[in-house]
Formats: sequence, C-alpha cells, structure tokens
Amino acid sequence: MSKTLDTSLSSAGFAVERDVGCGAPSLREVFADHVGYVWRIARAFGVPADDADDVAQEVFLVVHRRLHTFQPSRSLPAWLFGITRNVVLAHQRAHTRRERRLSAVEPPAPPREPEASLELRQAAAFMQEFLDGLDVDKRMVFLLADIEGLTAAEIADALEIPLGTVFSRLRAARLKLEQFSQRLRAGPVRRAHDR
Repeated sequence: MSKTLDTSLSSAGFAVERDVGCGAPSLREVFADHVGYVWRIARAFGVPADDADDVAQEVFLVVHRRLHTFQPSRSLPAWLFGITRNVVLAHQRAHTRRERRLSAVEPPAPPREPEASLELRQAAAFMQEFLDGLDVDKRMVFLLADIEGLTAAEIADALEIPLGTVFSRLRAARLKLEQFSQRLRAGPVRRAHDR
C-alpha cells in the first residue's frame, strides 16, 4: 500500500491499524487486499467504469463505519460482496430517479425550417383576422371551446350564460370560420388597409 493511501486514510479519520483485541482486520488491510475485488463486483453489477471508482469509495466508507461489526469467522469477500451489492443497488436507484426526473423535462423544440415558420405565421395571421371579424360574444365562446378546449358546460359557467346560448354562439362562430376559409381559398381577402 502506498504511503499516500495510508496518509489519506489517516487524515480522513479512518482507523488504519489492526484492532488486536477483536481480531478484525484494519481498514488499510481490507482496502489494500480487496479494492480491486470491490471494483470488479461493481462492474459485474453493471456499474459503468467511470462510476465504479465512486462506488468503490462508497463501499469503503460503509466498511469503515461497519468494520467493528465484522465477525472474523465470516468470509471477508462475502461480507464485502453484500456491502457492494447494497451500494450498487442504491447507486442504480439514484441513477434511475435522476433519469426519470430528466425524462420528465421536455426537450427543446427542434429548430423550425423557414418554410414552417412562415406557414405558422400565416396560420396565426389567418386566425387573428378571423377572430377580429367576430363579435365579442362569439369570439369568447369560440376561443374557450376550440382553442382552450373547455366543455360547453364549463363555458356556460365561466361566461354565466345558458348552455343553449353557448351552443348557438359556437355554431355561428364555426359557420363564420368555414365561410372565412372559403373566401380565402377563392381569392385574396381585401383588408381595410389595402383599400
């Protein structure tokens, strides 16, 4: 074992000397003899090589806290296997939670093609021109129903009007939309500012 490792273990407050009274190995001995084993077990459980060092470090933090509970009659590799398995499972659960949180975030929209942007602007202008031509009562019902997706009952409640009035205004607004669309298909619409 390198002097650097001995120093880092000691400076971190780890007990690096063998406890002669209880027969348990020292952390230094366990680390020196089994760090490769712990790393390989972590890899066998599917931990990426980049994360295996972190998992091994976590395992030896657990070993440090629990070394006094190790019974020399037990197999040290079997004991380390159990600790490594638990640390790996906790690591994988944390990774899964992180991935789940990241997947919940919507990715940014792909950049629009110039043609798609133009079509979108034209569609928005078309809809705005249509809405500007509706009276306020029909416009509100149309917006709430066909753009916001509210039910007729919700619209009646929000606008404090009878349900039948909602249906008649919506029917009238949709009829005007159809007429407006047909006029646009037939030829350019003359706007007030074009005259």
